Amino acid sequence: MFDLSDDDLIDLLRQDLDSPALLILFERYHPVLQRIQKQYFIPGFEQADWDQEALLILCSTVQRYQSGLSRSFGAFYRLRLRHRVFDLIRQSQALKRQLLRQSLSLEAEAEYFADTLPDQRWILREQLEAKEAVYQVLPRLSAVEHNVFHGLLTGQSLRTIGQEHNLTVSQVQAALHRSQAKLHELLAE
Repeated sequence: MFDLSDDDLIDLLRQDLDSPALLILFERYHPVLQRIQKQYFIPGFEQADWDQEALLILCSTVQRYQSGLSRSFGAFYRLRLRHRVFDLIRQSQALKRQLLRQSLSLEAEAEYFADTLPDQRWILREQLEAKEAVYQVLPRLSAVEHNVFHGLLTGQSLRTIGQEHNLTVSQVQAALHRSQAKLHELLAE
């Protein structure tokens, strides 16, 4: 069977793909696969993966090959195998697959996530403490500081606060710094 031509092996394979002719044809064109392997890299592919893809392409090439349309079976197989390699490289480089490779297991990296991800309960607690601190600092502020602090909490600019309360920008800034100092003092207690 080793001395049969490519056309004879292809005819045998068209009758039965489980024929030993498949392995003979695969071994005959294995250098084509090796040459393509040297030219291209597919992330995560091992030799068995390359062989499997090459065998699948060989089977489909046997089914599609028409001797009148193509000069040689080997050239047609090489072209189809190269196109399959391009498809595999394109699939491996797709953004959605890159993101899957970069994903981490929550269970396996539990300590890392516990140290780096914010706990929403703590964030809520900190927000409540800050709000409570604001309410506690208000009685400690002078009237000017209170007006400036309230204006900032409502989203007004320093200039708008100054115009509203007949203050210069430097007076507003000074009142702001004094109220911030009192707030920091309260938080340090």
